[in-house]
Amino acid sequence: MKFDRRILLFIPIVAVYACGMFIDVMEVDAAQYASMSQEMLHTGNYLQLFDRGKDYLDKPPLLFWVSALSFRTFGISNFSYRLPSVLFGLLGIWATFGLGRALYNKTVGWYAALCLASCQAWFLMNHDVRTDTILSACTIFGLWQLFLFIRDNRLIHLVAGAVGVAGAMLTKGPIGLMIPGIALLFYLVSTKAWNKIFTWQWLLGGVVVALCLSPMLWGLYQQYDLHPGKVINGQAIGSGLRFYFWTQSFGRITGENVWKDDTTPLFFTHTFLWAFLPWCLLFVTAFWKTTMATIKSGFFHPPTELLTWGGFVVPFIMVSLSHYKLPHYIFPILPLGAIMTGHYLDGVIGDGVLSKTGRVWRGVQLFAALVVLALLFLLAGLCFPASPGLFWPLFLAALGLVIYLAWFGRNSFQQVVMPALVAITVFNFFMNTHVYPAIFSYASAPAAARMIREMPGDQTLVGYRSQPFYGLDFYSRRVVPFYDAVDDLRSAHAHQTVWVYADPAGYADLKAAGLSIVEKRELDEFHVSSLSILFVNPITRARELHKNYLLKINLN
Repeated sequence: MKFDRRILLFIPIVAVYACGMFIDVMEVDAAQYASMSQEMLHTGNYLQLFDRGKDYLDKPPLLFWVSALSFRTFGISNFSYRLPSVLFGLLGIWATFGLGRALYNKTVGWYAALCLASCQAWFLMNHDVRTDTILSACTIFGLWQLFLFIRDNRLIHLVAGAVGVAGAMLTKGPIGLMIPGIALLFYLVSTKAWNKIFTWQWLLGGVVVALCLSPMLWGLYQQYDLHPGKVINGQAIGSGLRFYFWTQSFGRITGENVWKDDTTPLFFTHTFLWAFLPWCLLFVTAFWKTTMATIKSGFFHPPTELLTWGGFVVPFIMVSLSHYKLPHYIFPILPLGAIMTGHYLDGVIGDGVLSKTGRVWRGVQLFAALVVLALLFLLAGLCFPASPGLFWPLFLAALGLVIYLAWFGRNSFQQVVMPALVAITVFNFFMNTHVYPAIFSYASAPAAARMIREMPGDQTLVGYRSQPFYGLDFYSRRVVPFYDAVDDLRSAHAHQTVWVYADPAGYADLKAAGLSIVEKRELDEFHVSSLSILFVNPITRARELHKNYLLKINLN
């Protein structure tokens, strides 16, 4: 098989992913999931999920299973926590290529995979590992294989697609079935392939999904259905199975789920613009053209396939109607957006000669690249200055290369695509190697846990009054007990010398109680997952920080 040189474009992208595998995990979600995976490894209980020893119901178990397996194989570390998710992320890129090629051609597949691999959201979720990397990868893999089954009628694709759908459902619930189901329904109905809708083989796929889900369902039944009335997040749970199949996902729309916020239905509209940088304007144009052409031609005579269009639009609207929204909720449909973008790019770039439309997009994408580099200059050049010997040569080289490619590239691909690709890759290289580590240095829980681990002997670490930071658990390699009252601390650790992690209010409380504080270490703290302009600005950063404390207390 002839080597395709386009694969070389992915090497620096994957290298940037690799750089992000060694930085600290971020509070709250990533640190919580890493801590829970560690707890699963220590307890050996893989069918029932616990968070700091308490029942946990919010997420299915696949992320915790694969992370615990990675911990067992490679040891507990930042790298081993991220490894399974990064591998799934690569699977998602490959599946996007495969589906793009199956729907259109190999070139569209390459463009789609490149847009997905290099969009800002994909860079982000390969280091801020939550459930969404595995969910996105399994969803697009399952959809790709099920489409191949419809096209080729080969059972191997049906089984593989069912396993992919089950993996998505084992990661975040019924949405893993909903996205492929909606996408395929749009395709089958728009092409009038009625016989493909009503075929007995789908029952076989359902059996495969059920078999894959059975360990999780048995664990939920044992943990909740046999013990109804357990209170999770202030809500009495009658059935873990009902929560999984309905409340967890659809309950966010109906309002049954306890999680709510004040976001508007347009939240994901502006979220998508940064998540799909630097390709977002290309997608918007591709989406608009497909929508208008479909309306003009009619749903049953679409100008192009509606699998990606329907699989993107309906889930986007559904999550926009949710009572609780976070940016990563739309990440699973990014592969479908990437395929639409890749198809449009194929038309813009054409045979390599820059057309009038191509010249417009050259300017647009050059502007996007310059905006990304300007942001890099602010973050790594001014706000969190990187080593000048590395930053300035690479930054100036990237700037020069971006401008050169836009105006003197040998073909339309180099002029339209490469400038933005260079800019976003260099941007995330410095984010993963310098900016994120600099920001995470203001997270005090990992710092406190590392101090304890570096001390000789078996030191006792507890928390007092502060929020239970999961980074304290993960980096101390244990579940750290937290106390809200001095009497509870005294009774639990009577006649011991303990290290206490406390916030300013907790420190004042301990002093007022007259406890013997033998040693005090001050740690800068900022909630790094909620960045603010005042924190990013080095001039005003100090006023955004507060002190947390690591206190050695003698309770004899």
